[in-house]
Amino acid sequence: MQQNIHPKAAALIPLVEGITKLFYPYAEGAIHDLQQGKVVAIFNNISRRNIGDASAVTELGIEIKDFPDVFDPYYKMNWDGKKLKCVSVTIRDDSGYPIGLVCINFDTSVLESVNIQLEKLLSLPNTAGVNPVEQFGDNWQQQVRDFIDTYAKTHNIATSAMSAEQKAALVCEMYDHALFNYRDAAAFVAKQLGVSRTTIYNYLKKGKK
Repeated sequence: MQQNIHPKAAALIPLVEGITKLFYPYAEGAIHDLQQGKVVAIFNNISRRNIGDASAVTELGIEIKDFPDVFDPYYKMNWDGKKLKCVSVTIRDDSGYPIGLVCINFDTSVLESVNIQLEKLLSLPNTAGVNPVEQFGDNWQQQVRDFIDTYAKTHNIATSAMSAEQKAALVCEMYDHALFNYRDAAAFVAKQLGVSRTTIYNYLKKGKK
């Protein structure tokens, strides 16, 4: 929908219409003629404004001559109480003076609803809940130490003297025995073997290919 429009503003009509089609049904696009002080084009009308309605440019809080190229996004309330996230872009004539505005208004209510549902889905009913493996594991750190000691004795070598290949094999065996199911297990194993946690992950990555 549109009426008498400055050529500079008219050239932007396809772009505004395309944006509203891309984000349909949540985005509204409007073009304001600042010389007429009216809405001259509107697409996917969710604000219930009409062509020829007065432009409420005073809500931008700045003199027309001082309009920036792009206003920072802002929120406003729609007629139905839904919150709109809005952005306005200045249209200028050949001399650079503002003659129009492109306004895109996005209905955020659908995303707010999704966000609420996601928070419910991701939240824990009992914030004190713990991993049952950790809860019922009896001193898992000692299990790790014992496993390392057993491996060292079996291979008749001190932990400090193990090669990178031996440490990698040991880490993979520990993984197979579920010793990495505990919180911070990688960091603990890394400390016992005198390597970094990144090295532990590299051992597992190579060993599980």
